[in-house]
Amino acid sequence: MRWFRIALSLWIAAACLAVPAEPAGARRIETAVDILRGIEEHYGSFQAYSADFSQWTTSAAASAMTTEAHGTFYFQRPKRMRWEYRSPEPQAFVAVEDFVWLVVPEEHQVSLFDSRDFFSSPIMKTLFDGFLDLANHFTPALDDGESSREVAVLTLTPKKEDPNLQSLRIHVARKTFDILRIETRDALGNTNRLDFQNHRKVERLPDTLFRLEAGPDTLVLGADGRRLERGEVLELQRKIVEMGKEAG
Repeated sequence: MRWFRIALSLWIAAACLAVPAEPAGARRIETAVDILRGIEEHYGSFQAYSADFSQWTTSAAASAMTTEAHGTFYFQRPKRMRWEYRSPEPQAFVAVEDFVWLVVPEEHQVSLFDSRDFFSSPIMKTLFDGFLDLANHFTPALDDGESSREVAVLTLTPKKEDPNLQSLRIHVARKTFDILRIETRDALGNTNRLDFQNHRKVERLPDTLFRLEAGPDTLVLGADGRRLERGEVLELQRKIVEMGKEAG
């Protein structure tokens, strides 16, 4: 499933967007460990943000065919994220606490995913928690050949084997800790590249971004592929709204 592979790649990218800021007296960071610590400190300084993204996904099973997509990423603590695709077709991938779903407006369809497929990996869980515990889950190495005076390129190796992640590389601005690019490869050889622009730090994002919007004419499929009854959909919507109130 193409979208399932893309969804897994998105977890790798989640919370990797740093808010542009030039700290007073910023110093050049030389070591990979110091860069990780700087990123962790930076991520701990905000509650919500958004950024525009461009994505290139190459499938190893489709003669190296590459697809390009563009959209906006939204993240809010605790545990809320949304990938809003504008092209090549409108879609949205949303995660709220233990609920994960894909919205395809043109097809009037919502597909739920089993969150255990995502959270079973400590790497995925760490990313969804806000990327605040990087050093405990990855061993970093600085790629001197690809790095420059302004940009450091890190290869992050998972300390615990993860079948969904073979390699992870991030491009980070040395002075600001802004993540400029994320490159991943899974065990099947599929690659995913994400570039980020126009980072926007905010106090709080609209609650509507993290609600399951599904009218009476929307087909809602459970993680097992079963069509949910209208009563089940309404109950699911109620639970997600209540989570937002508790988090607020």
